Amino acid sequence: MDGAVLHHGEFYGIRDAARATRGYSLSIKTAHEAISVERHMHEDAHFVLLLDGHYLSSARGAGHLYAEPALIYNPAGTTHRDTFPERSGRFLGISLADDCIAEVAALGPTVEQPERIWDPAALALANQIAGEIVGEPSDFTLECRCLELVSTLIRNLRDERRPPCWLRTAREQLHDRAYEQLTVGEIAGATGVHPVHLARAFRRFYGCSPGDYVRRIRVERAALLIRSTPAPLAQVAQASGFVDQSHMTRAFTRNMRITPGAYRQRHA
Repeated sequence: MDGAVLHHGEFYGIRDAARATRGYSLSIKTAHEAISVERHMHEDAHFVLLLDGHYLSSARGAGHLYAEPALIYNPAGTTHRDTFPERSGRFLGISLADDCIAEVAALGPTVEQPERIWDPAALALANQIAGEIVGEPSDFTLECRCLELVSTLIRNLRDERRPPCWLRTAREQLHDRAYEQLTVGEIAGATGVHPVHLARAFRRFYGCSPGDYVRRIRVERAALLIRSTPAPLAQVAQASGFVDQSHMTRAFTRNMRITPGAYRQRHA
């Protein structure tokens, strides 16, 4: 394989805090623009919780941009070149030892590619772990939290309500093509289902309409450009897939509870 191999508990970045407990290695790291990240492979399975910034991963073969909060599970052998396309970003990494990985494999379906975990309970638990790493929790407490997180992952993987493959494919297409002028019919046709069925299933599993999802992706893209470039807001709107600046301002304010201009001032 081309590129580096990262062993148990290893992540690129500057270590801010770290703990280890039976079966798990935990660390909070800051990724900085001065740190070069090459394409690499992780020997172990691990969770990544985005704490600040935007996270871009090539693990699925195409760029996927995430904004906090985002919790991702990468199975053992994940190969990618993940970056933070801003000046910096912070994340929590939780690496699983071999026996923990075997438990996941035994209790849940085979995980062959990275999974973004949408479960609010899992997100809350991962954030709790991040807060406790910098505190004074016992090793026993941290181990229990990690076991709960793995249990949540397994429950979600085994849940019959888990999105079917065609719906996950539709969501990935919406993610990748969010900056284009799309129709639900196009995505439905590409996945072989009726647009009404797609819209109904999307809301059931992801809690929003396909249109809401696309707007959220566009807002995340706009936030990244506003924070990391001096581009005029009109150009940001165009690059993010909005019709014009006023369209972006309405969507941005509704999702972020702040106007694009005020957001830029906050991150200046």
